[in-house]
Amino acid sequence: MYQEIDEGVFNLAFGDWDEKNEEIRDDTRTNNADRDKVLATVAATVVDFMEHHPDATVFAKGQTAAKTRLYQMGINNNWHEISELYEVQGFRDGDWEPFEDDKNYEAFILKAR
Repeated sequence: MYQEIDEGVFNLAFGDWDEKNEEIRDDTRTNNADRDKVLATVAATVVDFMEHHPDATVFAKGQTAAKTRLYQMGINNNWHEISELYEVQGFRDGDWEPFEDDKNYEAFILKAR
């Protein structure tokens, strides 16, 4: 789900669908061995979203530090493709900076090049 949190800035939220409450739950851990498939699906939605909203900024942060680190690993693993299409920044020590693979970040933003 992409939710506008500021003008032109969209939070990317994903997780398990809670049928009872009809909402996305990003605080659950299902451990059903489909992590890479889920991340690939989410990445595909980002590409699609950015094609329809080329001036948007996408914000992503995990519910936990471990989930944020997982997102960073996904960015690192696909950096060649990502960096050709998008400018990625990471948030650490109170500031946004260009993404580097050897630093740990608290959150990420992505903009089309």
